[in-house]
Amino acid sequence: MITKHNISSLFEFVKNQKKSNNLGVDLINKSFVLSQHSKIADISIDKYKVVFNCKIEKKIKEIGQILLPILMLKKKFYIGQIGQSLDGKIALLNGNSHYINDKNSISYLHSLRSICDAVVVGVNTIRKDDPLLTTRAIKGPNPQRIIIDPSLKLTNKYKVFKDGMPNIIFTHSKLNKKFNNTQIYQLPERNFTNLIYQNINRLGYKFVLVEGGSKTISKFLENGLLNIMQFIIAPTIIGSGINSINIEPITNLKNVIRTKNNIFKFGKEIIVSLEF
Repeated sequence: MITKHNISSLFEFVKNQKKSNNLGVDLINKSFVLSQHSKIADISIDKYKVVFNCKIEKKIKEIGQILLPILMLKKKFYIGQIGQSLDGKIALLNGNSHYINDKNSISYLHSLRSICDAVVVGVNTIRKDDPLLTTRAIKGPNPQRIIIDPSLKLTNKYKVFKDGMPNIIFTHSKLNKKFNNTQIYQLPERNFTNLIYQNINRLGYKFVLVEGGSKTISKFLENGLLNIMQFIIAPTIIGSGINSINIEPITNLKNVIRTKNNIFKFGKEIIVSLEF
């Protein structure tokens, strides 16, 4: 049976396959192998859909049907993810955001982390949410944590500096600060986001999740650095709060971002996935 304990192994198996339009996979002795009979395989995957002919948890099945085709198509990507209300809010004006989305969205987010080599967040995400940025909800491999802290406002009081796992910080500050288990890269302030992107690539990370917050995701989106953008949308209306996306104003609707998209039902929520 496929559960939260082994779905990340399936992700890794598919990610490591040579490019193919269709893939048949069997689950044998808790391991995933290429099927000798793809038409009756335990799992049939192509770039449009996934069919499970084996036992699988409902929530994990929905996650697999969204993420496995992406892994079939992409051998590297930058994927942005944000959880929001129906009216595009990620938090109240006082910063409270726990919890806009259903608890199932945590499993989806941790699945996204597990398919990625690195996860990128901004300084405000660390300061407001104090996250671990791990995959504990699905028992998968943890991505390299990358933090954008332009002015080096952080201190060692946050969780990411206490668990012994490595971090990378990108900054344009000249301050001489030290953080536990952390490598600091000082970059010029001009063209900062693009330089971060270039350095992440130079470090060899091919599958990158840009997780938050709004400012960080908006900068990557505005600079055309995302291959995929996903919105996990809760069926709630907040009315006033912090917007999920904040990019430069436009004066003509001809200039809006229009792209291919897929819409998935995920529990009581929906996931809108845009491909650039």
